[in-house]
Formats: sequence, C-alpha cells, structure tokens
Amino acid sequence: MELVKNYVKKAMPSLSSDQMDTLMAKLEELGVLSVDDLSLVDPEDIKDTLPFIQCKRFVRAVKALEADSQAPPQFTRPGPSSTPEPQRLQLPSTPPETADSPSQDTYSVPWHKFPSKVMDDLREKKYIMGKDRREMVRIVAEDYLHKHPGRPGRQKLRELASMIVGQYPASFKLTEPFGNEPFAKDGSETVFRQLEHRIENMKRPQSSLRRRAGGENSTKKRPRNSDLYGCVAWDPIIEGTVCREDLLSKRDDLKRAFQTRDLQESSVRKLMTETYPIQREILNDADTPIGVVKDEWPFLFEVPHLFDHASKLLGFSVQNKLAQELSKKEKGINDFLDSKGMKMGEGPIQLICGIAKYFKEDSYKLFDKKEISADPEVELPVTPCILVRGDQQFRIALDGLLVNDHITSPIVALSYVFSMFYVCNIQYPPEMAFTLEFMQRVFFGINPERGSKAEKKGKKRHFIPPQVCKLVSQLKEFECKQKESEWAI
Repeated sequence: MELVKNYVKKAMPSLSSDQMDTLMAKLEELGVLSVDDLSLVDPEDIKDTLPFIQCKRFVRAVKALEADSQAPPQFTRPGPSSTPEPQRLQLPSTPPETADSPSQDTYSVPWHKFPSKVMDDLREKKYIMGKDRREMVRIVAEDYLHKHPGRPGRQKLRELASMIVGQYPASFKLTEPFGNEPFAKDGSETVFRQLEHRIENMKRPQSSLRRRAGGENSTKKRPRNSDLYGCVAWDPIIEGTVCREDLLSKRDDLKRAFQTRDLQESSVRKLMTETYPIQREILNDADTPIGVVKDEWPFLFEVPHLFDHASKLLGFSVQNKLAQELSKKEKGINDFLDSKGMKMGEGPIQLICGIAKYFKEDSYKLFDKKEISADPEVELPVTPCILVRGDQQFRIALDGLLVNDHITSPIVALSYVFSMFYVCNIQYPPEMAFTLEFMQRVFFGINPERGSKAEKKGKKRHFIPPQVCKLVSQLKEFECKQKESEWAI
C-alpha cells in the first residue's frame, strides 16, 4: 500500500496526517490494493473520511494524474486492445482462453446421453439431486473434452453451466436455507464448480506425470478432505506449454525483488499469478513449516498477494465478499445479539466476538490482545489469529510466527485470517469451529455439498452443525418481523 499512499499524497498534498491515515484505512477497507484500483473509487465511497467537496477533488485529482501518466502497464500483453484491465489483477484467473473461448466455437449439451429418469425429472421441473447431478456433470465434462481436447477455461465452464441451468431452471434453482448470494440465484454457480472440479480430476493424472518428469521423486501424500474443502483450484495443473524451471526462476526473481523492492507492483502480481501452481505445491506439502513457506514466497503474505491467491483458490474475492455481506447483515446480527443480552459494541471484530459468545466459544482462539513478549514462539498462537493492537492496528500470527504486522483495517484483518485457513490447509480449531463455519456460510458463501473444515469431534458428523442452522433460523425469524429477510445463505 506504500505506492498507493504516495500516489494519494501526490493527488492531495494538503491533507493532514490524520486525514491521510483515515483515508488510507478507508481505501484499504474498500479493497484498494494498487494504484490502478484508485480509478474505481467514487466520492460516495469515501464521504465518511473527508468533506464531500474534498472527496470530489480527490477523485478528480486521481483521474488527472492517471491521464498525465499513461505509461503501458507491465502486466499487459500484446493484443487487440491496449486498455488495461485492473480486474485481472484483483481476481487472478486461469490463462487466457483460445480455441475453447465461447466466441470461437459452439457446443450443444448432450441431453440425449442423460439417463431417462434425469430427463423425466427435468421435464417435470423436479429438483435434480446430488447423484443424478454428478452423473450429468460427468457426461457433459467427458463429452466436451472429447470434442474439444485441451483444458477449458473458467469462462467456458461458466457458459456450459448457464446453458444447462437455462434450459431447465426450475430443476437447479437453490431453495435450501444455505444457498448464499450471489451463488444461489439460479444454481448455475454450483453446476460450474462441479464441472470445474470434475475436469480438474480428469486432468490431474497428466499433472502428476509432469511433476515426476520435472525431477520430484517423493511420494505425494493424499490430501485430507478438509484441505480440499471449498476450494476450486487446490492442486492446479502446470500447463504443458509452461516450463517448470521457468516458474522456479520466477520464484527466485520474486525473492530477490522482496529484498530490493525494485520491481513494480503490477509486475509482482503478474509473476505471483503465473507461479500459482508451484505456490500450491509447497503449501499443500504438510511437512513444510510455515516459516519455510514464508522464506520461499515472502510476497505471498503481503495483503494484495494473499488475497489474489485466495481469490484463485476459492473462486471469489474474500475481502470484497466480506465487505458486501457485512454491509447487508452486520446491523441485523447486532440487533439480534442485543435482543439476547449480548451487546458487544460496534465493528466487525466485535460482531464476530458476539457470534462466538452466542455459540459459547472462545474468541481468544481468533483474537488475541496480549502484548508480544521477547519470546514470540511462546506467546503467539499456532492457528491463524489476529493480534489486536487498537482500532486500526492488526497483526496476523500463524504457527507461532508473525506473518503480517501492518494491517490497518478490521475487514482486511478478518479477510486475511479467514483466507489463511484455506490457503495453508488448516482446520478450524474446535474452540471456534461454529463461529468460523457461520462466517464461512453466511459471509463468504462457501457451501460445499459434503465435508467440513472443522476438526472432527465425536463419531457423528453433521453436514451443517445444528447450532449454526439454529442461529440462522433465529436470525431469519428476527428479521422477518421487521422486513423481508436477507438471510438466504
């Protein structure tokens, strides 16, 4: 964020230090991670930080500076358009699609290959259950790959999912209580994820062969179900056109750049996106300590690059999703907790502490307010944890190490620590399992059809913990008394 701060100072040199700190905290909360993102900010977004006229002046100054410095971004590639696409930086995607792009070919869903029972259910507008849905996905995936060799991009898979759902919308619409927006509008996101997962499984043997050819002889351990839980790109393929040695060389370039700080931010993000497959390899190796991961990939633990990685891994922007859902649901949850005698104060962290109090869980497993001693290995927790040092000072600890000590927004801190559970394959601690599962389903919309991210307790395992279901039901009933419920998750 240092580059962003310098840019803001250049745009608004008259701001006091307090105004600058307040504005920077707000920009970070909005999801501004680079100079490019500043062009997306409107005066309304920052009206709480400065007088409104000053907000307008800030936006105008940013646009003027942008117009004065139209240098070609480092991450662009030659193409028909020279307009940069900042969204690609914020949400890393799969490599650009070529022959399988929607605009370059046509494909018809092989309805004739589906079982007759499935077709009867579709015509009768019956909901397609798990087993039949998986069979449909298998047929479509195999049929598409047979007709179009090569790996389809995510845009193409979304198009296929929309084609299937669009033909028989009533059979795919999610009406369960845990179909979270925006993924549950018509059920196409669920079909898309199943298609992507199926094709990943079909392509994975080729990836394993490439790794062995690259010189890795160690036996790969089978991942736990909790590691894969909620992920869409957990073990990505190193594409055949990509040389493994080139990726390792780029990793070394990033390590040097972290020390020298001589690489532009856009170039760092481009290299981090390109090396995502080998980042996952070291993260998915349970025997590699976090300290080693941090040494090998120091940029990964910086806010912009962790969020880029999490976006690729989970299929959506964690920070943006949390900010959106809190804006809609924070007040309703606080009002409900107040009605139960659990008034916790304002702010996202106080809200999560209130939810933990409702579940009778230990919020200190996620939030720690103790001062760091001279012996950090004794004081710091093992699971991802936010070290709270005031309203705008947050540090993140993991595995007894400080992995980030310069976060100034509570939403960024919450998004960061939640992402770490998925990025680093860590199960929810039993002391905060219900609270984290509530966050996962209500705020982040991660609703797999089976499995859990929590450590197993006892012999019986529920798909969704009854305690979480109960709280959601109570929230629905509470809000329905005042207005139409927003609690479809």
